[in-house]
Amino acid sequence: MLNSVIQFFLLLGLWLLLSGHYDVIHISMGVFSALLVVLINLRLRKYYFYEEEISETRAKIRGIFPTPLRFGRVLFYIPWLILQIIVASLQVAAVVLNPKMPVDPALLRFKTRLPNLASKVILANSITLTPGTITVRLKDDEFLVHSLMDISATGIIQDKLPEEVAKLYEKEPKRVVRDIKTIKSETEI
Repeated sequence: MLNSVIQFFLLLGLWLLLSGHYDVIHISMGVFSALLVVLINLRLRKYYFYEEEISETRAKIRGIFPTPLRFGRVLFYIPWLILQIIVASLQVAAVVLNPKMPVDPALLRFKTRLPNLASKVILANSITLTPGTITVRLKDDEFLVHSLMDISATGIIQDKLPEEVAKLYEKEPKRVVRDIKTIKSETEI
């Protein structure tokens, strides 16, 4: 209940901040919108969307916690990811601006040894945030990633990006990516 009240006031505050209008109509629209979002979220909190969420919740109840996030490592990961995004942006810009540069789109299918669902989602989102790559599908431990050119996929193939995500949960992760397959044509899918 307290979470819902906090969520309501945060959403209302965000509404007022972004709208910049403080008359009765805008404030009442903000109250209505924030209340609607809170009510929808109340209904959604009853459902588990992944089997892993159910097992993690049961584990928490029993006092056995899943692999915790190392918050100190997050302070290193975010600037590192921003740097990777900048480098990838420059690579993609070079390809777009110079038509002679090679564009060689491909799909990568690989499996990971990440400890929990949150780490897999962090990896999928990090891949998608990096220009030139997008996570197409994440199912269990298997990822399907589209890359614009070979250099876009090297961070995944060489295990740099997945290893950095694994370090958010483990001090010395083993090789994270396995069973890598590059798909260049429809017949290989």
